[in-house]
Order: sequence, then structure tokens, then C-alpha cells
Amino acid sequence: MSFQFRTFASVGALLFVILLAGCQRAPAEPEVLSGRIFGTFFEVSISGEDSFDHEAIKTGVLATLNEVDRQMSTYRQDSVLNELNRSPLGTPVTVPTELFYVLQTAEHISQASNGAFDTTVGGLVNLWGFGPEGRITKAPDNDELKRRLAQVGFRFVELDESLQAVTRHADVFIDLSGIAKGFGVDQVSDYLHEQGLHNFLVNIGGDLRASGLRNKERPWRVGIEVPTDQKQVAKHIMPVINKAVLGSGDYRNYFEENGVRYSHTIDPTTGHPIHHRLAAVHVVMGNATEADAWATAFMVLGEEQGLKLANEKGIAAIFVYRNNGEFDSLMTQQFVRDYADSLVVPTVH
Repeated sequence: MSFQFRTFASVGALLFVILLAGCQRAPAEPEVLSGRIFGTFFEVSISGEDSFDHEAIKTGVLATLNEVDRQMSTYRQDSVLNELNRSPLGTPVTVPTELFYVLQTAEHISQASNGAFDTTVGGLVNLWGFGPEGRITKAPDNDELKRRLAQVGFRFVELDESLQAVTRHADVFIDLSGIAKGFGVDQVSDYLHEQGLHNFLVNIGGDLRASGLRNKERPWRVGIEVPTDQKQVAKHIMPVINKAVLGSGDYRNYFEENGVRYSHTIDPTTGHPIHHRLAAVHVVMGNATEADAWATAFMVLGEEQGLKLANEKGIAAIFVYRNNGEFDSLMTQQFVRDYADSLVVPTVH
């Protein structure tokens, strides 16, 4: 897919909804509400067995997503996040509840991943051409890279829960693209529950959260994509009930120079794009905000270190990595317990 860097840059539909019902006569098909947000698509599939006001719900979904965009986009100069990024160093800035929650969640996962996930990596994301400063076609100057790397560190950002305030202690550029889309998925899910809907699947740029069932006979089913630049093909198909499934991958958003591919995922510890065998990782959790951040952290760590940490944390995840021109998968212990018996592995050519 092409990338429009308006808000949170999407890595593409690493996950997609399987809507085929088979040859037998199927129950009513889900009704799908769709549109554009965060520089990518959104789809909300609501069970055909539920009744609702189409226009009212779509308006509410858009309002919910636009509020996330207003608070957390780095592509809007008037966003709350960019106002925070421009704030004087050492000065506490009171922020909305939603933004503070996302920053708190990000800090927790930064600590738990030993910095593999770090929202202050934004200056490096911009330097490598994957942020609002615009695209590049060659690797950046090493001196500038060192300068921006020195400005990275989640501990430079202080969160005061009593005041709901954020203080920058260094000139960090906070970038929430590795967590805010997941938060948007959670917000839409919460909105739909508030409207009395309980059987739906929210899909924002391939980040998913399922609630209830597709119909009385079937759960929602998700296809985990073969990580190539070619057409969308499922490597695994899995049923999802009341869970979020979020992915991170290196194979859609990148640039090449002299035969070297530079991924959009930046390692906060080195300042360079990741360079290992892991092509994509998919995390299954009850909370899409956390799953989004963990998927990014695991993508930075690679298949071996990422798998080890995911097992230590008891997280259900599947790692798809390159192996001599093919793609193999590694599953965490929790993923095997929860999904191994129901996972479908189609033939991939």
C-alpha cells in the first residue's frame, strides 16, 4: 500500500478480517462502517444480527477517532502532543486524561522492555524520514544521528499523576505512533459498548479488537499476513473472541539505498533502523493500547530476545521471521496454550 504521512504512519494491514462464511447458507453478514483516519483506513464490522443507527454510530466512531488524532498526532501542529513537544524544558504541562493514560502505559512498557519501546524516539524517526519532517532517500549524517540519539530516553519525561502533568527534562520529541493507533482501537471499542453494541470487530490499519461473535455460529476470524510486499495472503488464520490482535512489521514502510533496506522501526538504543530476521510480530491481549506498544518492543528486540521477553511476561504472541528465503513462525508459550489448537495454517505459495 502507499503511505500518506498525515498522522500515525501505518505499517500496513499485517492483520486482516476473514469474512468468508463457507459454502453453507450463512447468517446475515456483518455491516461494515469504514473511512480514513491516522493516514490509514478504519473498518468497524458489526454483527448482522444486531440493530443500530448506521449514521449515528459512524458519526460517533469518527468523533472518537478525531479526538485521539487531535490529542496525539505528530502531523498536526495544533495537536496536544505537539504543544507538549514545544513546551519549555522543566515546565509541567497539564494534558488531557486520555493522553496522560497513553503516556503512562508507554512508560510502563518502556521500563518493562528495558527501553526497546520508547516514545522519545521521535527525533530519530524524523531523521530517518518516517515522521512529519518528510521522507529521505539516503541514510542521515552520522554526527546528526549521534546528536538526536542523545535526546532519546523515556526517563527524560516525568509524569505527575496527581497533577496529570508531563514535564520534559530534555529536548525530546515524543512520538506515539507505536501506541496511539492501539489506543484508538480501544476507544472505538469502548464507544460501541457504551452504545449497547457487543458483537463487533474494530480494524484500524490492520490493528484489531474483537468483541463477542460474528454471529451465533461463528467467532470473528483474523488472518495473519505473509510478510511480503506482494498481495495479501494469510499465513495463519485464528479465531478471536474478546481480544485485541496487533502487529508490527518491517516490510511495508522503508526506503532502500545501495541495496540496503532501512525499516521504519528504529532501535532506541542504537538510533538505527532494526536489522534482523524478524519480519513481523503479532500480539494478542485484552487491551489494544498495550498490545500495540508490546508489538513494537518485540519488533525492536528481534525473534530471539523478543520471544524470551514475551514468555517471561506471559504474553500471547507469534513471531514471523525470515529463514533462507522462507518464513517461519515462533509462538510464545501463552499463544500455544490459547490458540495452537484452533490455528489454521493455509498453504502458502
